Amino acid sequence: MIGTDTNILVRAYLEDDKEQAEEAKEFLLKTTKDKSLFISSYAILEFAWVLKTKNYSRKEIYEAVIMLMDSIGVIIGQKDVVLTALEKYIKGKADFGDYMILAEGEKNKAYKLKTFDKAIQKEL
Repeated sequence: MIGTDTNILVRAYLEDDKEQAEEAKEFLLKTTKDKSLFISSYAILEFAWVLKTKNYSRKEIYEAVIMLMDSIGVIIGQKDVVLTALEKYIKGKADFGDYMILAEGEKNKAYKLKTFDKAIQKEL
C-alpha cells in the first residue's frame, strides 16, 4: 500500500504540467492496478480546494471526488466522512472543507458547530 499526495492527484486530473501529469497518471494506474493506493481524506480536501481555486463548479468538484472514490484499487481515508461531506456540499452553499468539519464532528457525536462562517451558519 502506498499513499499519494494531493499534487499527484491534481497533476493527473488537471494535466497542467505535461511531464508531471504523465508521471502521475502512470503512478496512479500502476498502484490502482495493484490495488494498493491510499488517498487520505486530507488529500481529498486539498484536491477539492485546488479545483475550487481553478474555478471548477460544485458539480464538477463533486464528480471529480466521486470518480476518485469509485476507482478500483483505491482506499479512501475516512471514506464515510468524505461521502457525508460530499452529499452536504452538492446540496449546500458552504465550502467542502466546512462540510468535512461538520461530517467528522457528526461522526464523533458533535452535532453542533460553532463558527463565524456565514455560509455554513445558514445551514446549521
